Amino acid sequence: MSLRKIFLLITASLLMGVFSSCGKNLGYSVLLWSNSEHEIADGTLLKVHIKSNISQVYVVSIPGSKENFEIPLWQATEPESKSKALKQQKRFSEFEHTYATVKLDGLPVRADAINTSKQVYRLREGEIIRCLYRGSGAAVTNGKGNMEGEWLRVLTETGTFGWCFSHNLAIFKAEGFDVASANEKSSIKMDDLKGTVNGDTAIIRSLIEKRWYPESFASMIKVGRIDVNRMNPSFGFTFGINIEENSDSVFAGTAVLNTENAGGNWTYTDITKKAEKEYEFKGANLKMSIRGAGSDTMILQYSEKGRPKQETLVALTEDIESLIEKELARRQTELKRIASAGPVFKSSNYGTIKFNNENSVTWSNYKLLQPSIISSKALGSVTVTLDYFIANSLKSSYDGVITMHFTGMEDGVNFLYKLTDTGLRLEDASKAPVKDGVVTSRSASPMILFFEKK
Repeated sequence: MSLRKIFLLITASLLMGVFSSCGKNLGYSVLLWSNSEHEIADGTLLKVHIKSNISQVYVVSIPGSKENFEIPLWQATEPESKSKALKQQKRFSEFEHTYATVKLDGLPVRADAINTSKQVYRLREGEIIRCLYRGSGAAVTNGKGNMEGEWLRVLTETGTFGWCFSHNLAIFKAEGFDVASANEKSSIKMDDLKGTVNGDTAIIRSLIEKRWYPESFASMIKVGRIDVNRMNPSFGFTFGINIEENSDSVFAGTAVLNTENAGGNWTYTDITKKAEKEYEFKGANLKMSIRGAGSDTMILQYSEKGRPKQETLVALTEDIESLIEKELARRQTELKRIASAGPVFKSSNYGTIKFNNENSVTWSNYKLLQPSIISSKALGSVTVTLDYFIANSLKSSYDGVITMHFTGMEDGVNFLYKLTDTGLRLEDASKAPVKDGVVTSRSASPMILFFEKK
């Protein structure tokens, strides 16, 4: 077959596809989601003229009107005869203008009205869905008995249909055309849905008043391991607004992000709500999403050199400077304990360690440790610190990690240590794995040194 004939066949096929979707009337549909752009409420009967799978829209009109307009495919039922569409309309009438906000992040939408059915969608906390009609599904239990609620046929804004149990839904009526605004004004809603769609002033003010720090800070506080090299009081995120001087609903300033691995600043003219718990800094390439039951986790999204980046921060009430001071005091107390147990520790093979004070050591005759552990350029004057923690699995055998900073060496030398009744045991940890400031295990075949008290 010639190339010309192939081309003509393909062209003919495409034309047939176009004209098959462009008839005068494909049937009738029922609007499932109120459309604020054209001011038509859900439940309205529509005449469908064109279905475009490419643009994902129907071209429709209201019966009796000559005005055509487009709506997304997901907002209406599949076109069918007028009689069948009217039956659909009647079926939806009980839940006319009925929507719901989701109270539980990850709430499943299922293929059937039973809790073991396949999940077809997972809802976000605060997401709005359309309630279509009731179902007679199986009861849902929580281990203590049946949960209050009923199975509802629902539609998500992404066009997914399925069944959702109503226990974790806050149902509201949207009498107008703007569903989001109706939810904000409804008395049947989640407790933290306040303000307007574009303002949400009360929530934004509360976010500004919080102190936002890197997620790692919360992890350190939780396990009680304050890494003073990583917990810097200057790290975190600020909105660049003095909330006491800004009493209106327009927020403008220069936001600043400063962490161990990221940084930037963004000047913006307002903070606007784009979706539930999602906000945009107007005039800046910066967005934030708020997570957590207490809205205490923030995910910042921005671009750096054309590449999308994000940073997770947490709201903390702890005094970071105070935590650092307490940790430094703890380390000094531990170093004093080691120094006062000597202050001189001697080994026939590895020399003599003399504590001049808790932070200063003189180490002599350590040639057997050179250059494998201690550099041949090192001098015997040593500064002592406790920079690292040990994993719980090591605590039965060791007190911690001591770092010797020799004059003449760029890097410190790490030893696992144990203070005993008779002396000080050191174990080379220069090749031990370290994660987030924690020595997680011993080195392979480490050298062990024992120094007696003198």
